[in-house]
Amino acid sequence: MPRLGAALLLCLLVLSLPEPPAAESPLQLPAPQNVTIYSYDYQNLLRWAPVKVDNGSVLYTVQYSTMACDCWEEINCTNITKTECNFTHPKIKSFWTITLRVRAELGQVKSDWVETNKFFADQNTTIGPPVIVNVDSTPDSLFLNFSPNVKEDNLQYLVRYWEKSTNERHETEWTKNTRIGLLNLKQLTVYCFQIQAKLHLLNDNIGPFSKTYCHKTAASDATRAGFVVIIFVAATVTVVILAIVCFLFIQKFHQVIKYWFQPPFKIPLHIEEYLKDPEMPVLEELQNNCAEEDPGDSLSVVSYAEGSQALLNTNVQSDSRSIESEKT
Repeated sequence: MPRLGAALLLCLLVLSLPEPPAAESPLQLPAPQNVTIYSYDYQNLLRWAPVKVDNGSVLYTVQYSTMACDCWEEINCTNITKTECNFTHPKIKSFWTITLRVRAELGQVKSDWVETNKFFADQNTTIGPPVIVNVDSTPDSLFLNFSPNVKEDNLQYLVRYWEKSTNERHETEWTKNTRIGLLNLKQLTVYCFQIQAKLHLLNDNIGPFSKTYCHKTAASDATRAGFVVIIFVAATVTVVILAIVCFLFIQKFHQVIKYWFQPPFKIPLHIEEYLKDPEMPVLEELQNNCAEEDPGDSLSVVSYAEGSQALLNTNVQSDSRSIESEKT
């Protein structure tokens, strides 16, 4: 009996001991976080935050499924190192409703799958505004020509416009035309506008407005003719005023202008000396020099004596006929 009691006591002690820890399960990577779908003009991206590990390079795999098939298929994002996946693919139709999932992999170690919300491209993509090609301006209208970013038959467009100096907004009707006219505008006035596109479905997918563009309307023919007349009159008046100003200026500063453009006559020094003293033999010497240098010149000297006036005229002629007559 004592042995039996000791055996029972030993069994109770063994059963009361804590269980040994189970063998550790294989390490598991953390799942990707912030998994988000971005879609603009049917360019679809799946992005997520990178999984950080101490060693090695983490790879990622993305799969998708449709509502028509409860199965997962791979796309062109298997064992990739980037933290984004472009799932724009011809086999994934824009009218499908799909779900995507992503997981991280490091060798044989994998994370859990992280699924996205359901994605319907026609409804969830952002329809960007069209691109302005050119603007045709008339005196009372602006015609906008633009090009869509995507090729969809159900696209429609709207223009919001306003006069730049005011805040009163106007909007056109939705239309499929890629040329929209803004009518009944003021001439020579700056108008600003924005363009918006939408995908016309059961539930319209309306995109954001474009950036603001501004353009000025043209002038009418009558206004252009008026400008020409005004410019001509202004030019004529300017010329007349300038002529009057120049005339008055010349009248007021006549003596100054005459002095600068026509300096006063100054008698040569040797003639001035002769006039002071007529008895000096300057006249004879001058007469001889003139005869040698320029026989055709004529010199007249007028001298005023004290109390009387004397006139001395000396003509020097070198004509051959005059010389012959003197000899005879």
